[in-house]
Amino acid sequence: MAEGRFKTVFFTFSIALIACMGYMVCGNWIGWSSPATYLMKHNKTELDVTNYGMMVAMYDLGNLISPIPCGYFLGLFGRKLTISIIGPLNMLAWIAILVWPSRLDVLYAARLFAGLAKGMTLCAIPIYVGEIAEVKLRGSVLSIFPIMLAVGMLGMQTIGQVLNYRQLNMLGLFFSTVFTVLFFVMPESPYYLMQKDRRDQAEKSLRRIRAKDDVTDELEMIEKTVTKQMQSKATYGELFMNKSNRKAFVITAGASVFQRLSGISPFIHFSSITLPSTHYWMNPLVAVMVFTMVKSVGNLVPLVLVDWMGRKPLMVVSHAAMALVTASYGAGLYMVANGPEDKPLAWWPVVSLWAYAASYALGAGTLAYTLLGEMFAANVKTKAAPLCVMLLAGGSFILDGTYTTIAQAFGVHSNYFMYSAFNFIWAVAAGFVMVETKGKTFLEIEEMLAS
Repeated sequence: MAEGRFKTVFFTFSIALIACMGYMVCGNWIGWSSPATYLMKHNKTELDVTNYGMMVAMYDLGNLISPIPCGYFLGLFGRKLTISIIGPLNMLAWIAILVWPSRLDVLYAARLFAGLAKGMTLCAIPIYVGEIAEVKLRGSVLSIFPIMLAVGMLGMQTIGQVLNYRQLNMLGLFFSTVFTVLFFVMPESPYYLMQKDRRDQAEKSLRRIRAKDDVTDELEMIEKTVTKQMQSKATYGELFMNKSNRKAFVITAGASVFQRLSGISPFIHFSSITLPSTHYWMNPLVAVMVFTMVKSVGNLVPLVLVDWMGRKPLMVVSHAAMALVTASYGAGLYMVANGPEDKPLAWWPVVSLWAYAASYALGAGTLAYTLLGEMFAANVKTKAAPLCVMLLAGGSFILDGTYTTIAQAFGVHSNYFMYSAFNFIWAVAAGFVMVETKGKTFLEIEEMLAS
């Protein structure tokens, strides 16, 4: 019995881990900006970039465009085929900037193209992983996303420090190729197959995922869930007019947009050129690498706590901590910029940067994806998830696109005081609007939201 249970858990986590490699590929593009902007700023590339914010934001723009089409693909072609497109899209983007390394327009277009793949990743993979995971494992499995995102970032930031621009892009192409090959053999979601009245294929898929022959009880639960949830039409009207769907959207959308308004994207993309570059306490590239390491290790905490403490307490504590830390970071940048020439407080923003990483990893970095994978009924899932992903992308696009402008007009520290206010707002709001979903089946969550 114990051996069979171990086998089931092992296979479920293995399939989820391979699917979550799509997040690792996204992490490569996000982590790329730190060493790449550093190389550009020090004239070690063939590119002449003046607006780093807009270059970074092109990735967010692509992320903003693709989720709604992806939602239709998920319903029409299935989870597996839709996700199978993501790897090749990323490969084409990397190849473009390798072939034309001196073309700024190609770089912008490639990042836009990769952003399209990211929008599909954030939309499709949480749905897929949420549907293949057991109820008892769902919170932990859905917590893998930020871990893989951080692994992808860390790989580019650490190895990227010793690479030139071309080698950096070749590294990104390698990771995208590995994901493309591995995901090709993954099973389809049994929930999707059941929605399409392909019960025999759903049973076969579930047997493969659970690594056992007897899946009768779980298959019946899936059939019951899908039958009940598919009784209503799969429309945007159903998403907003139905009480439980509407409440699920408010909670998940709030978690998504405030995750990005917390400041995570500017911290990742601009810290290498924002931290003190003269008399610095630590090389900015090394500080950013440690930031990603802290975030990576911190992402393991929700993996353990999310199904014990619950989603709501972790969300509130995480954003409250980030409210304090972003204010501290902004104050540190101000003090360094207006302090003595030898910059005795250069350590302050660096330590605040690391404290932010730990605070973000505690809940905010994980829970938006967890909620995305478990809150919505089957009939509206492919409508709701794209909208939430667009809010994720929109938050990053606004913050990245305005970063340079705000910094030039009011000082770079002003950005972080604004992020502090956003974090405080959601820490308070989450305490009122969130419901606890730990240990609940999809049907139980729907009933709880409707009550």
